[in-house]
Amino acid sequence: MKTILILFSVLILYGLSVSANAQSTESGTAHVVINEIEINPPGDDTKLIGEWIELYNPTDSKIDISGWKIASTSAMKKTLIIPTGTFIAPGKFTTFFYQNFWFTDTNDSIELKDKNGLVVDKTPLFNDMKNDFNSWQRIQDGHDLNSASDWKFAITTAGTSNGKLISAEQKDTVRISISANKFSYLFDEIATIQGNVSKSVFVMSPSFHADKIIVKISSSNYEKIIYLYPDLNLNYKTSLNLQKVIGIKEGSYTVSATYGDATSETSFSVGDKIPVDNMQKVQALGLSTDKVNYLPGDTVNITGSISVIIPLESVKFSVVNPGGKVISSGNLYPVNGKFSTTLFLNTVNPVYGKYQIIGDYANDSILASFEIIKDIKELTPISLSTDKQAYALGDTVTISGRLNKQWVKSMDLEIIQTKNNAIGADSTGSRINLIPGSDSGFKILDMVKISGNGAFTYSFKIPDNQLRLGDYKISVSQHLGSASLIIHAVANTTSYVSSTESLSLSTEKAIYDLNESLTIDGFIANLSTYPEFLTAFVNVSITDKNGKLLEITSSAKSGSKGNTSVGYDFTSKPDSSGRFSIQTKIDQKIFTEGTYKIKAKYSGLTKTISIEVVDPLKSSANSSLTLNKTVFGLNENVVLSGLVPRSGDNSVNVSLTKPDGSRFDSGALIENQHFSWSWTTPLSEKPLSEKSDDRHTLKTNYGVYKIHVFSTSNVKDFFFKVSADPIHDSLSLAPLYVSTEKSLYKAGEKLKVIGNIFEKEKGSDSSVGNMPTRITIQVLDTKAPFKKIHEAFVYPNGVGYFQSLFELPLTIFTQGDYKVTASYSGKHSTSIFTVANELSLDSSKKLSLLLDTDKSEYYPGDTVTVSGKPSKIIYLEQFDITVIKKLDGQITCGSYYCGKNLGPVTTILPSYSGSFSHQIKLSDASSSLGSYEISVNAGFETKSLVFNVVEKPIVVESEKSPLTVIEKFNRILDNKILIITETKSLDGKNVSPRVISGSLLTTKLDQSSVNLRVTSESGICVIGPEQNCLVKNSTKQPSQIYQIVSVDGINLKVKYTGSDVYLEKFDILPESTSDFLPNTNWRVDVIKDDQASRFYYTINYKILE
Repeated sequence: MKTILILFSVLILYGLSVSANAQSTESGTAHVVINEIEINPPGDDTKLIGEWIELYNPTDSKIDISGWKIASTSAMKKTLIIPTGTFIAPGKFTTFFYQNFWFTDTNDSIELKDKNGLVVDKTPLFNDMKNDFNSWQRIQDGHDLNSASDWKFAITTAGTSNGKLISAEQKDTVRISISANKFSYLFDEIATIQGNVSKSVFVMSPSFHADKIIVKISSSNYEKIIYLYPDLNLNYKTSLNLQKVIGIKEGSYTVSATYGDATSETSFSVGDKIPVDNMQKVQALGLSTDKVNYLPGDTVNITGSISVIIPLESVKFSVVNPGGKVISSGNLYPVNGKFSTTLFLNTVNPVYGKYQIIGDYANDSILASFEIIKDIKELTPISLSTDKQAYALGDTVTISGRLNKQWVKSMDLEIIQTKNNAIGADSTGSRINLIPGSDSGFKILDMVKISGNGAFTYSFKIPDNQLRLGDYKISVSQHLGSASLIIHAVANTTSYVSSTESLSLSTEKAIYDLNESLTIDGFIANLSTYPEFLTAFVNVSITDKNGKLLEITSSAKSGSKGNTSVGYDFTSKPDSSGRFSIQTKIDQKIFTEGTYKIKAKYSGLTKTISIEVVDPLKSSANSSLTLNKTVFGLNENVVLSGLVPRSGDNSVNVSLTKPDGSRFDSGALIENQHFSWSWTTPLSEKPLSEKSDDRHTLKTNYGVYKIHVFSTSNVKDFFFKVSADPIHDSLSLAPLYVSTEKSLYKAGEKLKVIGNIFEKEKGSDSSVGNMPTRITIQVLDTKAPFKKIHEAFVYPNGVGYFQSLFELPLTIFTQGDYKVTASYSGKHSTSIFTVANELSLDSSKKLSLLLDTDKSEYYPGDTVTVSGKPSKIIYLEQFDITVIKKLDGQITCGSYYCGKNLGPVTTILPSYSGSFSHQIKLSDASSSLGSYEISVNAGFETKSLVFNVVEKPIVVESEKSPLTVIEKFNRILDNKILIITETKSLDGKNVSPRVISGSLLTTKLDQSSVNLRVTSESGICVIGPEQNCLVKNSTKQPSQIYQIVSVDGINLKVKYTGSDVYLEKFDILPESTSDFLPNTNWRVDVIKDDQASRFYYTINYKILE
């Protein structure tokens, strides 16, 4: 027995709470996880208990969660203790409700603890400011890689699956069908090849992505491979132009489709005439449903078509529920090539999920699918919404709604443009039409029919007339109640920003000259309800910076004493949408230079904004400079504008100091005492040179920038920040600010401390970079006696930015809160961070050996990686590893104590943290098939693991493309993507780019508002919605699928689906089959606001001979 010494030195061990089985799962979890959480449900949180959390059991065992705790980490720290006798079955979900305000809507992280108080799972910090049906949920059930990217914000799926990961190596049955629209074609016709798959397949390695369908069309002298992806309904479709000039010759062609492990084939022939014996064959079996999603109680309309009828032959169909049970089947006889049937969806104990419809006719088969979803109703009597808030002229508005409590046959609908009460009507009476070009108002009076489930829809088009810009009020009403909402017709929908304030107020600009016109605009989100004879007005007043109301003073009339003064305030009547506007003049008899406050009051609501008034003719006036905002994202414009006093200067000097200390000098011309300077933030993050010493500053283009504006008479400094998350980030201008890169760290990680110092300007040559004093950073324990753990001394860079890295050893940083302090020139700043550490330092707990392999099944010739570590920090001299092949009938140790090693022994020395990793190369001979046992002796314990070597699946030759290499990039969340095409070496082969293919995936609700733009390196818009783009619409035409465009002197073929589709796709390749794409950069912009989207792209390279 080897001597075991307990060490108290610093040894880094990672993930001790993760079991061996957990490490081998695809999602990285083998314990109960928080799978979905709703922290801000629809409705009033003070009246309803609507917040909930869903737990999921990804293991193969039933787990007892009695006494476990679900706790918010916010200041309220409300904790639910799960009742005794609560279990979660394997692969099942359990949802919990607790109290009002269980969670907070911003910056809340939720912990799941077992009955011993150990943290089993913890979420990132979540924000949800929308009272809707969106929830935070893992991208797939149990997917846990300890990253914020594990989560998505989407429509709630409480109690059901968020989605499953399906590996291409798994043995779940996948079916694929394929057919051509005819069996025989004439030259110059277009063959349509289409099919259906039974379910989506995802590939896990080397990166997660959707698997592709490989369609191979071949004959004795022709071969073409097409890569496709199934659409939302699991269908796919492509076409082939049968022209002699592209190599099509007379004869038979075989078409095969491969998806995952499934393969299907069909064939067709091409010639100058169609063979007679082919005319009686069945062609193009089609099958579809009238909708994709249904509710219990709906009726599914199933329709199909057949091109050629076989006498007395019926279509056999069956409908299979998610559990694999056939719920309906039968035979249908086509009538004029068509067949149909209906299926009622029972409301008693409905089974939710995806249903499959299987159709068979002669030797042909096809699959279709639909989904039954849960009926979730809102708490309000009437729900009303539109597809978006802001529209352009000429856009179509889609209104949708639902009755949630009572049902009626119809509802009265009114749509009115609120800025104009003049209505022009025709003789129809019900719907009011407009005379094109007239200045009459816009109003629609109509009726909407209510469907059986209470839902209704309505659409109308906003006229393409400048008079139709403004707000529109949409109302539905009936005796059971009413609902209304406001939409906006704007000149530029991309720049429109919706206000979330109850009362908003704005002016055209922040700085006004004396005698300029001032327009005050406002919006009231919820108008107060008053009787018809009463009207609530908005009161608007203008005061100076001290709050004193401005006054208009007039001379006294003849015979009167003194002057008369009247307060400078206004009243405005809001229109029915809540919009109001006031116009006045900044009269120099009333205003002087300075800051003024504009205050609006309405029914208990108050909103105040400030403007500045300057005298452009006054030479002694101080400079007034403004920055458009303080926190920017990548590739945004920083705009500094200002008004300067009259002087001999015709320009100002502007110096920009970057986070790395480098400086960019420029300037701006002064015209009529005004100037404007702009600079664009970096296109992408570019970490710069990094010194080996962790205490030195790490350089990046994220951080704080300084603008130094100076002329002969004026000096001014401005600061702004470039951030990866500009929406939630902020710029602190405190004299000293310190924080950590994240609030939660795991023991063993590196702590990154960041901060800034700001000093008041000391003159024209003041610069933060000249400050000689260094900054002291300390890491302290928050528990008495507040022990100092780390200390470092750093210098700020040119803009006052500083940072430092510190180790977080497992044995020093136990689980809990810690404090970071920064001190500089008598100033102090503090930040708190949390360390998660599940390492057991309790000597009373049993020591055990943790083992794992990277996979449970291998192929001949693979490499097996086995790793392990002790459950405590101990000194180990070595690990003895034995690998033996199990014989039939032999009893092996499994995971139990074996007592001794059998077979050849390999000795491995542990790492400094006590862990080990060992690789075993398998023979590529068939004799290596079978079960193997790995036995590891650590001195204090011997444990074993079993793995299997199975026969490698046969790869169909058609899946290989010996002349093509494909580079894939998947699930890109960014809205700016740089694609580089260049000749390079891949896998030891010289390749040149031939084709770029891209796909943009978004929700059906957002498909019209999320689009993409592809721009060449020279700035030419190749694909996009703008008028200057070469390709704006779908390139698919009756006689073509590509559009030829010229980019930088090169003719390119572009294939594009168009913008308003669920999956927006494009292909770009040279017009000549012998040419390659140029060595250049392509920029892809995803045009969106905060909608969720995923971008995928591939680059096809051709191997150079």
